[in-house]
Amino acid sequence: MTMAATDAPMTSGIDRSRMVIIAIRLAAIFGTIAVWQAAVAFGVLSASAVSSPTLVASRLVAMFTSGMIWPHILDTLGATVAALVLSALLGTGLGLLLARHPRLEIAVDPLLVAIQGIPRVAFGPMIILFFGVGAVGKVVLATSIVLFIFCANVQEGMRQLDRTLIRQISLLGARGPQLFTMVIGPSLVPWLWAALDLGLGLSLIGVIIAEFISSTRGLGHLISAASLGFDTTGVFSLLIVMMVLIVLLRSLLTTIKNRIAPWTARRH
Repeated sequence: MTMAATDAPMTSGIDRSRMVIIAIRLAAIFGTIAVWQAAVAFGVLSASAVSSPTLVASRLVAMFTSGMIWPHILDTLGATVAALVLSALLGTGLGLLLARHPRLEIAVDPLLVAIQGIPRVAFGPMIILFFGVGAVGKVVLATSIVLFIFCANVQEGMRQLDRTLIRQISLLGARGPQLFTMVIGPSLVPWLWAALDLGLGLSLIGVIIAEFISSTRGLGHLISAASLGFDTTGVFSLLIVMMVLIVLLRSLLTTIKNRIAPWTARRH
């Protein structure tokens, strides 16, 4: 009884904290929209330069009711998710390989740093030339950006492992897969989540860059076409679609992470 009575106020406090956070977020969003609309309405900003919330809302309704936006969203979304998954697999594997072989890490580190320093826009035309204007080229370009984030995070996570705990578990007979599932894997989860969190946005950016360079489908293609036509309302509408897409994807990833690794869930 005492425990239940103690837990109730804690749960109530957490719920109130979440409600406050939601209220602050909504106030920030609607406050920004109100300032934007007021600035256009009173002539502080030109509607031809920054559009307006009412024009953007009207365009978004037209895009979604006509159905023209859905194939482009699915195309961009599919390439983004594919690039993120591929980056996670390749980057994690490369990071573990380099962490297990310090001499190899020292040998290739200057090359990795040099590659990361090259703007991916410079790679774009070559990638499109080799892989075409379809989904493969977009996935490859985005993967070339995000891959190194996973690699670097896994390397750092391996350096931060609790060596004392590993020795103790090893003395108890844990070897190979057992050691990985009991100590190394759980220890790397926060590092992998950080890479996933950052890589999600960068993966979308890589796909959009590829669609800017050469594509006939996707949100990047639509934004490029709207920009060339000086369609400010279209550009802002598509940017909002991208932002909502990122928020929904991140919420989904957070839910998955909290199910897989509940000890990393944020407490409010």
